[in-house]
Amino acid sequence: MKKLTVLKVVSIIHISLTIIWTLWFYSELDDGKGWGLLFSLGLAALGFLGLIVSWIVGFICKKTIQQQPIRIQNTIEAALLVGFIVFVALYF
Repeated sequence: MKKLTVLKVVSIIHISLTIIWTLWFYSELDDGKGWGLLFSLGLAALGFLGLIVSWIVGFICKKTIQQQPIRIQNTIEAALLVGFIVFVALYF
């Protein structure tokens, strides 16, 4: 990760907080069936998905845009992030 972008920062914070939450509530999550730990793994996977999307957007911006690719990348990632938040807020 050479340069931090909006989605990278949010994804790193999300993964960190998921790990802390899992360790803090481990006794409640480990009920013998493993569904709580699987839920935590799914939450961490969303963070890693954000890192992958950030890498793809960065790759596309570097190859197609000549001037200020990081600014355009941050704008695209912020729009994706806001869209995801609105989607989750409306449907869940």
